[in-house]
Amino acid sequence: MKNKVVRFLIFFLGLSALSLGIALVTRAGQGTSTVSSFAYVMQRLTHLSMGLWVVITNGLFFLAQLFITRERWWQKFVGQMSAAAIFGFTIDIAMGATANIHPSNLLWAVIEAVGGSAVVGFGVSALVFARLIVLPVEGAVLAVMSRFGGSFGHLRTGADVVIVTCAAVASWLAFGDFEGLGLGTLIAALLSGSFAKFFLRGWGRVFPEHRIIP
Repeated sequence: MKNKVVRFLIFFLGLSALSLGIALVTRAGQGTSTVSSFAYVMQRLTHLSMGLWVVITNGLFFLAQLFITRERWWQKFVGQMSAAAIFGFTIDIAMGATANIHPSNLLWAVIEAVGGSAVVGFGVSALVFARLIVLPVEGAVLAVMSRFGGSFGHLRTGADVVIVTCAAVASWLAFGDFEGLGLGTLIAALLSGSFAKFFLRGWGRVFPEHRIIP
């Protein structure tokens, strides 16, 4: 896939789908996704938008990258934080578009959380397949891999654990409860990766000449 315009379109489609999926999981009312859990708690605490806090969260991960490596840091800052800003903006749009979705019972909430996880998986697969720009969370993981080695999957899961732990601590201190963490968070954590792998195979069939890993 040599046409960079197509890669940009796939990338923005992926960001939009990822944002919509996060919004659907959140609107299910059983907790939000792992990557947005800290942003959800801080939104409740400060009344700033969840999208803005997603950008701030990604900014903190970019700072973590700088402690590991400063190679080409300015180019990475421009690319990664621009992607993070677009991500935050699309999350706010998606949260607004899904504001009237209120599952009537637990079954529908679970169905919505599973559907949202599928949309998240599709978004992740598009971002990976486009191989254009990584978000700062993934950038920090890649920096750790480059410096110390390790598996991307395990390290990315570790990043999710850090985000969820920060969300749990902040929520407990502020509200005495675990806001934004629940069954939906678990469903998204368990299913999103499997959905992403499934959709990646589909992207490979549509663009067989494009290698996912360079």
